Amino acid sequence: MLIAINYHYIREHFDAPYPSIFGVTPEDFSLQLDVLGRSACFLGIDDIVDIVDGKRSLPDRAVVITFDDGLKEQYEFAWPVLQKKGIPAIFYAITRPIEESFVTTTHKIHIIRAYTHPDGLLKHLQAVLAKESLEFSLPDAHKAQKVYRYDSVENARLKFFLNHVLEEKQQELVVGQIFHKAGFDQASMSNELYMDKCMTAELAESGCLGTHGHAHRPLGLLDNENALSDFVTSMNKLSEWTGLNVTTLSYPFGFREACSKTVAHQAERMGIKFAFTLERAGNMKIDAPMFMARFSVSDIFNAKRPGNIEEFWDKVTHASWFRYS
Repeated sequence: MLIAINYHYIREHFDAPYPSIFGVTPEDFSLQLDVLGRSACFLGIDDIVDIVDGKRSLPDRAVVITFDDGLKEQYEFAWPVLQKKGIPAIFYAITRPIEESFVTTTHKIHIIRAYTHPDGLLKHLQAVLAKESLEFSLPDAHKAQKVYRYDSVENARLKFFLNHVLEEKQQELVVGQIFHKAGFDQASMSNELYMDKCMTAELAESGCLGTHGHAHRPLGLLDNENALSDFVTSMNKLSEWTGLNVTTLSYPFGFREACSKTVAHQAERMGIKFAFTLERAGNMKIDAPMFMARFSVSDIFNAKRPGNIEEFWDKVTHASWFRYS
């Protein structure tokens, strides 16, 4: 069985004024790797490709460590830990921020919430929505917390509204205006937040780089032309910067509707051998390599499971998305 574990933020401290950006410290990351290594072997891109191609069998217990969004802190803090321990991993980069000094809407939301009082953010949001003649109604709490299970009810509802209720163009407009009103400079923030081309080249040379799309858009919700354009752009950019072709994809957002068989077929034609969703399940076998399941690190390491994951292994269910018609 293969369990994939996904990380985002890796920082020495998380001391923003308001809880919004969550992650692990390099020290905690190192300890988590040690815990995982006691009961499982670590796989990298080449290992998984060999399993997909039938050149080797899937170990009884295997783990793959992944990182989404191509954040600079992953390279600066997680990559050295992995190198020291000799553990493979996969870093999934978004190419538009690197190419254009751009900040994705998702990360703008994280940044705004981390440095803006919730009441102030709500007022900013209501003012921009009123200006643009857009309606505002917070979503059902249960529905919001199903997606944002580690946030408070209030934060989960607000995040769900910003990320999933507004249409894409509305979202970019509204969040962009709030980001600007809050005093953030997009170019400087982008250069601080994301990896650069040299970093992606080093990771590619080490066999650790994958694509997370060009602009962090939910590919499965786009029409075929826009989905293909986003994906092909990211592939071409990474090839141009690294001199190599990536063979793995992480679907942006990762929920079921953000993935699709159409996107998977297009990706396969471009040389992608396997792809990760965010279905919270284990891969008992790799029977659908373009829809492999993956956990967030918070699903595995939390206050209830600080280091013993034997119970977790025993209760893991098999991935099912897109396996059946």
